[in-house]
Amino acid sequence: MKLKNLFSIDKKPKKGLLAFEWAVLIYIFFTSLLTVIMYDELPSVEHIVSLRIEGIAIIVGLWLVYRCIPCRLTFLARFLAQLGMLSMWYPDLFEFNRVMPYLDHIVAGWDEAIFGCQPALLFAQKVSSPIVSEIMCLGYTSYFFIMAAVLLFYFFTRYGELEKVAFVFFASFFMVYIVFLFVPVCGPQYYYEIVGTDTIGNGTFPDIGRYFIDHTQTQYNPGWQDGVFYQLLTFAHESGERPIAAFPSSHICMTLIMTTLAFRVNRRFGWVAFTLFLIMCMATVYIRAHYAVDVLAGIITGFILYGTSLLLWKMCVK
Repeated sequence: MKLKNLFSIDKKPKKGLLAFEWAVLIYIFFTSLLTVIMYDELPSVEHIVSLRIEGIAIIVGLWLVYRCIPCRLTFLARFLAQLGMLSMWYPDLFEFNRVMPYLDHIVAGWDEAIFGCQPALLFAQKVSSPIVSEIMCLGYTSYFFIMAAVLLFYFFTRYGELEKVAFVFFASFFMVYIVFLFVPVCGPQYYYEIVGTDTIGNGTFPDIGRYFIDHTQTQYNPGWQDGVFYQLLTFAHESGERPIAAFPSSHICMTLIMTTLAFRVNRRFGWVAFTLFLIMCMATVYIRAHYAVDVLAGIITGFILYGTSLLLWKMCVK
């Protein structure tokens, strides 16, 4: 796509909202209903409500801009705005999860039953090389770049397919977020620190219940602390990480979907994404963001959500 084409007026501009914007609105409606149901328990209702008003305002505002100037640039703005809003919807999950009993003792028990140990506890201990640490941290932080790269690749090379791809992406994202709303798991980076690594090493997994109602908890990421990518990972965690969304791994789920979409347009690009996906599978356990079973669940969920999103597209859009 040439730069001047960004400002070319679309010959057949879509008058209504785009499919992925409807996916966002459905999520807003669903979580707003959940807010009403849980009103007396939630500690930050004002914040929850204001975020949803902001989300609706952004959708409507950019729709009006596109209606006035229906070009590829304003279309891109609608898409990028929702991509940026994901960084707001993620910590928003914590406002719901924090009042629920956490299930880490169950998920950690699954790891013990399947693998006979806690891979998230032992991986970084057994493999402490600075090179391995940097590769793992690079793999984990590449998550954000994979998403942006695949979607922008479609924008510049397959513009006609972008709405479909964006719908698959956002619909899958919000479906896994709905799972997180009802399956509160903070992950080993928090759980191990709360109950103690000695306790975990002994094969004991205490129930932390509603620990996060009145506690905040910092997490420690194992690895080479002087590494560039370790520092980048630490910055990302300090900026927006919350003790939520560990099961299944959305990093694995969404990277698998992005890898599949990458293969559809360019095999070389697909293999690059697949390589990062494989590193991601190891990295999520290495840095203790996820239990090993979260990775397995993320792979299964990725296939299910990809197929479900395509089916919804065919049923509701086409």
